[in-house]
Amino acid sequence: MKDDRLQELQQMVAEPKAAYAAGPVRIDRIKISNYKFFVGDFELAFNGKNVLIYGENGTGKSSIYRALEFLTKDKFDAIEKDKNIFNEAGEVAVEFGFTNGKELIITSDLTELPDGMDFLKGLSVFTPMLDYKKLLRVHYMPGINGGAVNVYLLLRELFKDFSVEKGEKLSTITNFTDYFKTLESVVNGDLLSEINALISYFDADFKIIRFAFKMDTTPEGSPVPVVNIEIDFKDNPIDHYHSFLNEARLSALAVAIYFAIIRKMLGTLKEDCLKILVLDDLLISLDMSNRLKLLEILKERFTDFQIFFFTHDKELFEIYRNKMPWEQYELYLDDTDPVHKPIIKKGSSPIERAKEFYAHKEYDCCALLLRKDFEKLLKSYLTPKEQRDRNCYDLNLAGLVDRAILKSTDEPKIILEKLNVDRKHILNPLSHNDARNIYSEELKAAMSDLEKLKEMLK
Repeated sequence: MKDDRLQELQQMVAEPKAAYAAGPVRIDRIKISNYKFFVGDFELAFNGKNVLIYGENGTGKSSIYRALEFLTKDKFDAIEKDKNIFNEAGEVAVEFGFTNGKELIITSDLTELPDGMDFLKGLSVFTPMLDYKKLLRVHYMPGINGGAVNVYLLLRELFKDFSVEKGEKLSTITNFTDYFKTLESVVNGDLLSEINALISYFDADFKIIRFAFKMDTTPEGSPVPVVNIEIDFKDNPIDHYHSFLNEARLSALAVAIYFAIIRKMLGTLKEDCLKILVLDDLLISLDMSNRLKLLEILKERFTDFQIFFFTHDKELFEIYRNKMPWEQYELYLDDTDPVHKPIIKKGSSPIERAKEFYAHKEYDCCALLLRKDFEKLLKSYLTPKEQRDRNCYDLNLAGLVDRAILKSTDEPKIILEKLNVDRKHILNPLSHNDARNIYSEELKAAMSDLEKLKEMLK
């Protein structure tokens, strides 16, 4: 290839951000160091795209969710308490890179949002983080005296930064009567229409009539503000919707309320800001038909957002991955060492893929990839001449191992000899049609030895 063509290709690879840098700000990458489940440094490239992440429980999915949640804060002193307990010497940090070239490095020393990060300030206003626990607040607990669900505290929290007259926030209104009337006018205005429009994506049989504001009293006689959601089902008003509607409709109701409030709060911002929507396992109570309807909402109502979608449901992941353009990651558990850590799959190396197959108990696939990676390592260690026999024919794996053992000393030699035994007893049989019993612990040990050998032969 001519030098000018090679230079052009290198420039294209070196400057991938040019295509979107001038558009809305997005998250380009995240680096997590010794935070929660992550021991050491892990980096995920998002490239300003929507992100779809699959991970079983205990693989680090929630740690990434919580790391993204830092963007909604203005103080970061809490990061130290979530430092991974297995790496006391390492610094805990979460680092973000953005498509506008800015970087935010959150450590225990960072007390507040640095200068130049104004594009992040709006995230604390419209609260883009949503998981199934938050959905439960709409329908899980009955209200005062065992009555209908009281969502007053939920609405008070979500609308605390809502802009009212003269640039003040709703939460700064000191007269409670004025505050209560203002909150009622906000909730029962165009927000109500937006909530019902979102509900209709899932189910046309029910809608919210209104949010009913009133004062009630506790059994002790103390006054309590109450907001009940009045529901109409097939043109019939219903009481106690939390016990009447099924799980799918309750989830649809909660999603619609949160999504509408996010859009409403975003509309109060006067400056452009990073728009993200982070969703963690929202769809536990929805069947596949309703899960696809949520995808319609994301496509049609949140096209201006960078969406982060987390799920522990592999079937949902496989369906969603082809329905929208995503950066896609899969998280698996690496329990081959005493200190467990996540395996992040995206263009995985053979040994990372081997660990994935091991986690799924697909030992034959695991062994085949280990065998291939072992051969690749030996060829990187031996010179081209050392990889051939006296007749200049390429050595097979057995011959490569013998040459590597002769060339090595000390611990690398010991590990090579052990892996050679594993090759005969585990890797070769599982790579072919062989009915002998294989014990998973032996396969785990072979993975650990291969990783050690890689570090020693670098």
